Amino acid sequence: MRGWLIMLAATIFLMGLGAEQEGQGHEGWTYIDAEAEEIVALVRSENYEEGRNRLQALADELTAADYEAMALDVHDMGTIIMSYERLEGALTEVSVAGDERLTEAMGFYYVVDAVIQPESPKWKETRHEVEEQLTQLREAASEGGTSFQHAWNDWRKTFEMIHPAATLRLSPSDREEVRSLVTFMDEHSHRLKEEKEALPFFDALEKQMIRLYEGDREENDPSLVTVIAIVGGAILFSLSYAGWRKYRGEARRGRRSRDR
Repeated sequence: MRGWLIMLAATIFLMGLGAEQEGQGHEGWTYIDAEAEEIVALVRSENYEEGRNRLQALADELTAADYEAMALDVHDMGTIIMSYERLEGALTEVSVAGDERLTEAMGFYYVVDAVIQPESPKWKETRHEVEEQLTQLREAASEGGTSFQHAWNDWRKTFEMIHPAATLRLSPSDREEVRSLVTFMDEHSHRLKEEKEALPFFDALEKQMIRLYEGDREENDPSLVTVIAIVGGAILFSLSYAGWRKYRGEARRGRRSRDR
């Protein structure tokens, strides 16, 4: 009986110790979150020097923060540190535009906020804006012209702002699904406005953004690697075929000129 009481007391003690450590971890992140929000305000008011000083003062706090207590792994830690470094670079380089600095500041704030509010993070408040941008992007693709590239750049900026927070606590494979699709579309953005075969990319992109906002990760959902391989292959085949036909046409014209 006495042994059981000792074990029970030890269990209660360890549970209390764990709760205390978690509370201390949360307190540290709450301070970082408040500072990140203040940095956003400073950047918005174009007080970049003070914003940089406040950010650099957070370096030790981020290093000493308890990531494990907040259910964060090494990938999450890398995401947060990278967001910090991007903001530091934006506030250091004099050539960076003010809107880009604000985007990086919001990105850092969103990712820290997602640490302490995993159920209702503030980055999800951007859903309406993102959905409108995707609609404009699809419309611009059907119209062609320079409007597509402008719409793509606007959406890309918003995506980079929310991506660190949106992928926090996801598995490495889930993190890379959206990133792989966006990277592929970015590399071929000059062709997406002309190729009808690229339309499935917009469907896949919208679906992935819905999954991020709603937290729906279906086990049986087809991998974006498959989508990229199939649709990307169709685009590349179409481009190769068009190039081959152009080459053949020029070759025939060259032979005719020589024959004359």
